[in-house]
Amino acid sequence: MFGAPYTSYLTLAFLAGVLVLIAFDYPVGTWTVGSLVIIVPLLVLGWFLCRDRIIEIAEERQGFTGEFPVLARRPLADSQDD
Repeated sequence: MFGAPYTSYLTLAFLAGVLVLIAFDYPVGTWTVGSLVIIVPLLVLGWFLCRDRIIEIAEERQGFTGEFPVLARRPLADSQDD
């Protein structure tokens, strides 16, 4: 991809800048950034509590794509004889 990995670094710097600007918006932004101290660890904890079940479900569905196939047939494209 063009500019990699520098475009990724630029994106992370942009997001950090947005976070800083949110923090400067007193009082709502300050509370928003402060609440991340609680929300982020809860999200990480929730992932660690649920990941075994999610992996189990994914392994059970291995090779099964559901009612619709992954590669759909295109009737109009398949019927043309070029």
